[in-house]
Amino acid sequence: MERYRIIDEPRSKPWGEKLIVDPTIILLAAILVPLFWNPPYFGRFWLPALWLIINGYALGSSTLGKEIATIVGGLFLAWAVLWLTSVVRKANPDLSIEAFLPYTRLLLFGVFFLTLYLVVFKQGRSYQLFKYVRGGD
Repeated sequence: MERYRIIDEPRSKPWGEKLIVDPTIILLAAILVPLFWNPPYFGRFWLPALWLIINGYALGSSTLGKEIATIVGGLFLAWAVLWLTSVVRKANPDLSIEAFLPYTRLLLFGVFFLTLYLVVFKQGRSYQLFKYVRGGD
């Protein structure tokens, strides 16, 4: 027996329905939690990304591959910012590190939050469909 299926309809895992949260909550947690607690081992950067991947997998997000690709692209872009900083530092040895370190941090946080926002934007569609199909509140 065939059942009508929407292509974009998320196919959530039965074990994961209790784990699924609104991806906007993950973004807000990534912004607010480091104000009160800084997770060890640079957790403020990798924990939200991992949480979004697990949330997308449990949700059965139709764009999970694109979400993971966006996170990998963000990692590559952050690496490029660090590499460019080292190139500028080697090209101008008379520049003190205090001169451009704040700008490097600003760029890294910009890349981080842009990456999270893009993933949340993609995953948000699947979450809204999940809520609609399940008769969400």
